[in-house]
Amino acid sequence: MKVFEAARLLDTTPRTLRFYEEKGLVTPTKARENGYRLYGEEDIERLRWIIALRELGMPLAAIGEVLQTARQPDDFLRLADRARALLYEEWVAAGQKLQALDGTIAKWRDQARPELGAAEDAAEKMKHSRSQRSSWNDRWDYDRLALEHGEAAPMAVLAKVLTPSSYEQALMKMLEWIDPVAGEYGAELGAGTGNLSVKLAEAGVRLTAIEQSAQMLSILRRRLPHVDAKLGNLLTLPLPDRVCAFIACSFAMHHLNDSQQLLALAEMDRILLPGGRMAIIDISKDSEAEAGSTKFAAAKQPTAAAIEPFRLHELQSWLQSRRYSIFVERLESAAVMLFAVKSEQS
Repeated sequence: MKVFEAARLLDTTPRTLRFYEEKGLVTPTKARENGYRLYGEEDIERLRWIIALRELGMPLAAIGEVLQTARQPDDFLRLADRARALLYEEWVAAGQKLQALDGTIAKWRDQARPELGAAEDAAEKMKHSRSQRSSWNDRWDYDRLALEHGEAAPMAVLAKVLTPSSYEQALMKMLEWIDPVAGEYGAELGAGTGNLSVKLAEAGVRLTAIEQSAQMLSILRRRLPHVDAKLGNLLTLPLPDRVCAFIACSFAMHHLNDSQQLLALAEMDRILLPGGRMAIIDISKDSEAEAGSTKFAAAKQPTAAAIEPFRLHELQSWLQSRRYSIFVERLESAAVMLFAVKSEQS
């Protein structure tokens, strides 16, 4: 099949097919006598994949990687997960830019004239937000920990601060406060290998579990094949606005610095329905451990230097400014739970 025939069949243009060839995504044979491109059945199927994935928003570089794993389902899905996470990052960033531009235009209207200062202030905030989102990295190497420890990987970092018994009690306390209702939709953030996900799924909720480590996500999917599990992190959650009746986040905020924790809270607020509830359990600087707990001090040693207590007071202030009802409960060791209910008028 020649290029014009292939383009007609695929409802595209010859120029587009030549472009995909230039990018190395497809390699049609060429007739010896005249050099015309000839597309076989495999070429056509590959082009169908390329066109479909482009329409779904996948960049060409990601499509090339994905198609190399077409006969390896696990690798194919892993790369598709990564492409989706990147697409959500772009979508969240675009939404923030629109909000910032809307706010700047509103200021210009109030001032009756456009002032550079308003634009620069908004641009500086966007620059800071982008810097914080892009600066996050996995200092714990959770992919390696998942391979080494399996389902127990989350405790590999927390062992310096919590006993396995305290960890399990914290998860049960979160379940008690969330009080999941069968059939309602919620999200677990930083789901790890699914230790809390199992308990939420047993309650009969419709759950999306979000985890940044592909290896940990793989373990979670094996444990809970019917749970929607997505690759992503707390700074750009791969979910639409206002869809969750509840959010659960256990021992994940300590992966973030102060500014990133507030960005994560803003992301939780974005996906939470009015009247929705969120529960966050983590290691808190404001807990009694701050007064000198030996376990908390151990967390500051080089072996666990990456544990950064989440800033309870700052998070409470942020939530109060947005009319959340807030409850705090101290748990064993250095753990504390922040439970918040979003205003119905939000």
